[in-house]
Amino acid sequence: MLSCKKLAIGFLLLCSHSLGAQPKSDLKEEAKAFIATEHYEEAIQTLERSRQLVRTDVESQFLIAVCYYQLNRLEEARQLLASLTEADKSPYPECWLYLGKIFHAQQLFEEAAAHYKLYLRTLRPDHSNRPMVIEEIRRCDNGLRLRFHDAQAIVENMGSQVNTSGDEFAPVLSPSRSSQLYFSAIRMGNSGGPRDKNTRPDEKFGRFLSDMFSTQLEGGQWQQAKALHPLLNSPQHEYLIGFSGQGKVLLYYQGWNWERGEIFADTFQQSEQRTLTTTPLLAPVRGQNGEQQLFVYNDTLILFVSRKAGGYGGLDLYQTSFRNGQWQVPVNMGPEINSAFDETTPFLARDGKTLYYSTNDSRKSIGGLDVMRTVYLPEAARWSPPENMGIPINSADDDSHFRLARDGFTGFLASARKDGMGQRDLYVAYFTKYRQEMEPPTVVFVQPEPVTSPPTTVTPPIYTPPASTPTPVVVVPTTTAPSWQTRVSTLSTAAPNWLTSLGEQARQYPGDHLILTCYVPQQRGVLSGELYSGLEALAAYSRALQANGVAPERIFLRALAHNEQDYQIDAHLAPTTTTFSARAIPVIGTDQTKSPADNALGEALCYKVQVMSVQRSVNDQKLSQRPQLMLEQAMGSPYQRFTAGAYSNFAAAENFRRELVSAGYKGAYIVPYLYGRRLEKGEATQYVESFPDLRNFLGR
Repeated sequence: MLSCKKLAIGFLLLCSHSLGAQPKSDLKEEAKAFIATEHYEEAIQTLERSRQLVRTDVESQFLIAVCYYQLNRLEEARQLLASLTEADKSPYPECWLYLGKIFHAQQLFEEAAAHYKLYLRTLRPDHSNRPMVIEEIRRCDNGLRLRFHDAQAIVENMGSQVNTSGDEFAPVLSPSRSSQLYFSAIRMGNSGGPRDKNTRPDEKFGRFLSDMFSTQLEGGQWQQAKALHPLLNSPQHEYLIGFSGQGKVLLYYQGWNWERGEIFADTFQQSEQRTLTTTPLLAPVRGQNGEQQLFVYNDTLILFVSRKAGGYGGLDLYQTSFRNGQWQVPVNMGPEINSAFDETTPFLARDGKTLYYSTNDSRKSIGGLDVMRTVYLPEAARWSPPENMGIPINSADDDSHFRLARDGFTGFLASARKDGMGQRDLYVAYFTKYRQEMEPPTVVFVQPEPVTSPPTTVTPPIYTPPASTPTPVVVVPTTTAPSWQTRVSTLSTAAPNWLTSLGEQARQYPGDHLILTCYVPQQRGVLSGELYSGLEALAAYSRALQANGVAPERIFLRALAHNEQDYQIDAHLAPTTTTFSARAIPVIGTDQTKSPADNALGEALCYKVQVMSVQRSVNDQKLSQRPQLMLEQAMGSPYQRFTAGAYSNFAAAENFRRELVSAGYKGAYIVPYLYGRRLEKGEATQYVESFPDLRNFLGR
């Protein structure tokens, strides 16, 4: 695995051997050995055992400053380096270099470039460090240009329950639960203990190897990370790659180093069923050849990273697809993506044509690895020019392993930015606008060819590929849907009496979606805040249903307003495997407020416009004035969504969306609902024959 920090450490040790002509004490040699193995705290403690070294030895002071930098203690490092440059007419040239790195990390690009140039002037024309410094100056120039671009997201550290002073990387959301995140980490306490470069136990200078972890989102907070099963985590490196088999198979890398290992598939066996071995990956990606950082799309396409001969230089991105019953020979993804630098950690969005990856190409990066975005252009059969995702997604240090969540508003990444807790930390990105690429695919950049006749010998894929185009579903309402209802003067989390009956009916039709609705009095408080309170009550009912065996992904919660004095709680099953009468179903709800003439709250097909996604209560008077305001949440998601309007045709909904955009809701977009259930774009194609207006939505 690429580690820019290791490159910097190697460079530092070369520098420290060339610094001055002072006799090298045993303490300094021991400190340098700690630095070489990234034990920076121990290096500082070693040097501080001698007051004379700390006070008068310039080389020791320089080494301490570098350790401060590596430990993210930037201000202490800056002060110490500044004192060295002021006190000595001919300070170590590397002082200018590390001052440049500090300003670069703080996104003070002008100051960083100025100090890099001071260092550059001290180097001979043939010095091997000149190209590296020139590239850093170029990255500063990129930062100056990108600094004033509008931010696409808010980026937050995932906190001390997840991150440590170690190295956390490779976040991967669970394919079935959006509140569960997997990741990998090199941290204290990992399996096998600290080991030296030859993988022998070494308590003093050794480093821990990577293990796999998971964390849960509860109450808006990520919980304490837990290591995966001990038969998955071993004394070797384990790096969680992702999932295949429609989420049923976990893929991970295992090896004593990042250059030679093996890729395995685990099928989530129960603890008592586990064995000491798992299944190797059945695809032409060879971990023993340094091929890794896989991304699996629809079980028929694999993107991965390799340094194999014939590439464009450094690490390149490759792809292999499953066609005619077998995996194809991997091919390089081409010069639009790959360069003489490193390209790493690919992620292909749900649309099958929007690619995110990281590169340290100095023509594009603002520092280290940066996250890029490119789109496949099927008409031209090529990729669009990659675009830097900008600040704050990217920083002056390595930013990688970027992935979008299915909700289209949330992303996760690993970053070595210097305001973190350790080497790399995990971060959450909250996008201000919906990422349309997280809609299901219409065009995939590599389309597998259909198998016309089964070959005699078939190399199995990672997992059985999904079936091709689904058979269209025609909805013919014939029977009456059961429904449940209660009225209360105040909201309570106490479950109503009919909840048991509702759970029994839900278990009888396991393919149907269960929709819980809370109607709040229109005149009570700010509507947006009242809707949130209603959704909290429904969440309590949902937890009771889940405890009785109803899967959370089947439950859909929503809160709306009505003109009654009391709160009203309704529940019904949305027709997917059963067919109910359209008029017997409380589709979105009875709107008793003043509504536009084309209000479609009672129609089987209804279009609404999503305004924003939140994780906490919002008391927004402007938002509360929007017609047919609704707050909804799928129980598999940690986010609540505000939608407004209700229209029977796409054209009317589009006019309302434009009105909202003009009012400042720039990320507003249209969502269809069928019998009260929100439809994803990929699902909508199944209902076009019954509801022809969906063609307008799909063709937007």
